[in-house]
Amino acid sequence: MKNIKSYLALALSLPLLFGCGSNESASTNDPDKVYTVKVTHEEYADTVPDLYAKELAKRVEEKSNGRMKFEVFQVGQLGVGVDLVDHLLTGATQMAIMSPGNVATIVPEGQVFALHYLLPTDVKEAYDFLAESKVANTDLPAIYAEKNLKLMDLWPLGGSQWLTKKNIQSPSDFDGMAFRTMDTPLIVKNYEAYNANPTPVSYTDVYSGLQLNMVSGVENPLGALVDMKWYEVQDYLIMSNHIMYLEGVFLNDKYFNSLPEDLQIILSETIDEMHDYAFELQKKANEDAGKVLAENVKVMHLSNEQTAKFKAAALPVRDYFKKNESERSAKVLEDLEAEISAFEKK
Repeated sequence: MKNIKSYLALALSLPLLFGCGSNESASTNDPDKVYTVKVTHEEYADTVPDLYAKELAKRVEEKSNGRMKFEVFQVGQLGVGVDLVDHLLTGATQMAIMSPGNVATIVPEGQVFALHYLLPTDVKEAYDFLAESKVANTDLPAIYAEKNLKLMDLWPLGGSQWLTKKNIQSPSDFDGMAFRTMDTPLIVKNYEAYNANPTPVSYTDVYSGLQLNMVSGVENPLGALVDMKWYEVQDYLIMSNHIMYLEGVFLNDKYFNSLPEDLQIILSETIDEMHDYAFELQKKANEDAGKVLAENVKVMHLSNEQTAKFKAAALPVRDYFKKNESERSAKVLEDLEAEISAFEKK
């Protein structure tokens, strides 16, 4: 499998290697040169990441007078999960819209956003916080750049909820439950804190895993739960808002720096203006999905008292993160906690 993936990455990277040339040649700003950007994302057609990628492509192509062209690939077409990271790092693709969790083994600091009940539980507040956070906009991008990844933006796909076969009302209800997670160390640790049995399953295999009772629960924003039709084989939707599922807009850093300066500016400014567009996309998707879910599963809302119990159960994972990750990771979390505290006091 590894060899196949390597050949695929090499084949995909050939147009980049021979088409873009060196940074020096790109900086000559040939007005007739067309730059093609291969974009991958984690969802299927017409989902929020897909619509975002297509709108971004439209705006940049118009602003650049066709000097930049985009090819958008949905999940599975060029791989899933960490495959998207591999292709981006090698230059086989130039952009990926994906969860920082998929990059956690390369940039462990980024998995801080997987901590339960860290970010504001209101989606609009989370958007506003991320737009002004120094950690999100300066510190983390500098860390990603060390690995040839340019983090251009972070925005929530929505609050993550629990979709389960069992009505979850307290941490003890997770005892022994085989719960599907991403293959991210900190996400696994979150569910170990609830005494669940966290079980990494590939995104495209979750439906069959739920159907065959290999796992009995899954988390995601409402839109994704409907897009993947997981509700067809589950019974309860618990509105927990335990994390904000973030989408990061990543570019291959060397590729970005190889672009003529005017195209760098166009791309950067367009991604900045797309932050609000992403909010509207996810808002509509989650509202529409909520209606579908209400017709198919029993929707449960946690009380403030119940939410407090989950927050208390999740806190030790922050201590684990600070003690077991690097000093830099611990500082990222501490700085985020300070920023969030100040934001909530406004």
